[in-house]
Amino acid sequence: MESPEPGRRFTDITGELIEIGPEVWRVLPESGAVVTIAASAVVAARAIPPKPTPFSEILELERLLAATWPAPETAELGGWLLRYAEGFSRRANSVLALTAPEGGTDAALAAVEAWYDARGARPLVALAGAVTKRLDEELAARGWEAEAATAVMTKTLGDVAYQGEAVIADAPSAELLEQEGRGRPDIAARIFGSGPGRGYAEIRRGGALAARGRGAIAGDLVAITSIGTLPAFRRQGLGTEILHALEAWGHANGARRAALQVETDNEAAIAMYARLGYAERYRYYYRAR
Repeated sequence: MESPEPGRRFTDITGELIEIGPEVWRVLPESGAVVTIAASAVVAARAIPPKPTPFSEILELERLLAATWPAPETAELGGWLLRYAEGFSRRANSVLALTAPEGGTDAALAAVEAWYDARGARPLVALAGAVTKRLDEELAARGWEAEAATAVMTKTLGDVAYQGEAVIADAPSAELLEQEGRGRPDIAARIFGSGPGRGYAEIRRGGALAARGRGAIAGDLVAITSIGTLPAFRRQGLGTEILHALEAWGHANGARRAALQVETDNEAAIAMYARLGYAERYRYYYRAR
């Protein structure tokens, strides 16, 4: 784009192009701070393939995210973690498989099938992007079907004071568990947890729990999940208000990054989070027997 600096005609901005309009373009650089450019100042643009996310970052994020969403029942299997939560969420009812299984894939899958069959649940394996490419190919060859592709998006947090109407408690209310529990608030309560490192944001209107969300801290990361708004209160910006409240809460409690997990068919939500400063780091999905 054209530069106002003396003696320099052009300058470059590199990042994810998240908006093209007749008046402005918006770019999200790796720094996480969205840059707005006047459309009239743009001289040329070209696509640059994104850098692949390092395996070490994917492994770290998967382990931190797993710590923020603990299943009530787990079992270790040669480096794999088997998780069961009576059907509440795929993540808490799947195998976290980030390493090659001891004893080979056939033996590991036989043990996985037996463990889930004993609980009346379908075997499900979570596959974290390129880290699990070989296992993904092996499962596909055995007829395990892919489902629920999900993007993991992160954002660097700054020290910004929150001054909105959301209220954050260290334990979930009965109404929040009822809304998020999908008929099993008791299981939701065991996964959601309470106390240090857990925050539950609520906005109430007329006595009703209009919007809610959850933050959970592991290491320097706050995982923000379960953002929802009752139908009567949608399109009022309450979900974004909940998000900002949990970001500020996370930073105040030691987190320096925030993470969201969004199913990839929800393109509108992915675009909205990108406008709010989140960048996709990798995708994961599941394979079911």
